Amino acid sequence: MRHAAAAAALVGLIALVFGVSVGHEFVFDDTSLVVENELVRLPLSRAHELLVGNAGGISYRPLRIFSYIVDYRIAGGLDPAVFHASNLVYHALATLAVYALASLTVGSFRGALAAAALFAVHPLGSEAVVYVAGRRDLLCMLLVLLALLCWCHLLRGAPRVAVDGGAAGPRGAARRSALLLGMVLFTALAMAAKEMAVVLPVLAVLVAIPLRREAPGHDDGAQAWSALGASIAALLGAGVWLYGNVIAASLAKATDGALAPQPALSLRVLGRYLRLAFWPSDLLADYRAYAFALPEARLDGPAFVSAGVLALVLAGGAILLWRGSIAGAGLLWFLVALLPVAQIVPYGEVVSEHNAYLALVGLALAAGRAVTVASRVQPRVVAVAATTVVAVLGARSHVRALDWQNSLSLWRATVDAAPRSVRGQFNLGVALVAEGDLLGARTALERARELAPDDLDILLASATLAGRLGEPSTAEQLARRAIELGQDGRAYTALGWALVSQGRATAAVEAFEAAIALGDDGSDARRGLARARMRGGPL
Repeated sequence: MRHAAAAAALVGLIALVFGVSVGHEFVFDDTSLVVENELVRLPLSRAHELLVGNAGGISYRPLRIFSYIVDYRIAGGLDPAVFHASNLVYHALATLAVYALASLTVGSFRGALAAAALFAVHPLGSEAVVYVAGRRDLLCMLLVLLALLCWCHLLRGAPRVAVDGGAAGPRGAARRSALLLGMVLFTALAMAAKEMAVVLPVLAVLVAIPLRREAPGHDDGAQAWSALGASIAALLGAGVWLYGNVIAASLAKATDGALAPQPALSLRVLGRYLRLAFWPSDLLADYRAYAFALPEARLDGPAFVSAGVLALVLAGGAILLWRGSIAGAGLLWFLVALLPVAQIVPYGEVVSEHNAYLALVGLALAAGRAVTVASRVQPRVVAVAATTVVAVLGARSHVRALDWQNSLSLWRATVDAAPRSVRGQFNLGVALVAEGDLLGARTALERARELAPDDLDILLASATLAGRLGEPSTAEQLARRAIELGQDGRAYTALGWALVSQGRATAAVEAFEAAIALGDDGSDARRGLARARMRGGPL
């Protein structure tokens, strides 16, 4: 009964902290991944096309897209409430999986509940929960934990000496076979959700060390380790099949150099994830370089600080693991799960908070073990302290969830936390235009242009806005600057409208014709061409 009560309490906690997200809109990459993605509208009978690449569109991480197809069928359309509610369901299932894993490893009911509650409400994981595009992390982590639960049960399986043929009989053999197959299947599905699943074999070994210390009288046998070998094969096979082109592109980028000097960049990235795990103050939706202070040397002050803290975590984890404690496995889990996104292989996202969703499980297990040990001495004090920590983190996550309500609230929160975020200032300007606040939009776009004066999208948005504000000469100047950066049809369209506003019909016709010739043959360019000809331009 107490496990059922704990599960109910955890689900209620999630609803209390994140339930507000059901009323949120689609934001940020939700537009391309869900709203504009034709795959989401596929009938379920064609879902297999996600695996063979015949469907077109955005089929990257096919299990996530499949989950969107299911949501679309449930909602009968693109109802954001259904998509957000599904995220909450997946997060609740992931939290219950953390509770199940902690129940097997941390040594007490209190510790397991504390671990799951901490994971459930941690602000560093909030992005994955309240952002529909974060579904990849929810699914991947849930399936990784299901695979690890199968692994743990295999390791804790049959005693070396079976009594009356019980554990060693047909039922025991069938159970172990089901666990083996389950581990392989969940591993392959985790990779189909997100390639972060590649760390699963290392996590399995980390968990196995303390688990085997606690149950030395059980036979892990060839079957348990065969399951791990088969899972590794499933990871490699699914990874090459689904992400072969992406992996090749990432490896090619590795030869082009990092975003900033190494090892300072990776040390700073890991240090930031660790800081946000313990002090989640400045949470950001922007992952690009302008939102973060990148190192300029191979080693600098912040990198040394990060290296020192990381060394302490690594040493503490290794010592605790050597002693057979799950806390050590948890601390090392946190670092291992972040290695694929630590800029060792360069890519455009410097720090993405949703990438820490799987890593947080390690800290949760370490915290659960700490609660178990401390509760033996001061149970009431530990209970009050754990409750307070969960309450504070839950409050922070609730506030963060409100930031993701819509595009305007999200990008306002982003530029408040990182004023030098180019993406934040630009997207805030676009959101303010949609709200009709043109003067506020001009301020945001001007800040974005100061930070990135040669960004084509910023110049085009600024030119369009200047035209709407009745500033055609400014719009012309910005459009011509955009044209200087490259022959883009959209820039010629913006120039055409600026010239129309100035009564220069002949020049406007030439600009619109150039736009259409360059491929910008949408309604805006053709409507502008017709307007310019009506005002005296050549036919």
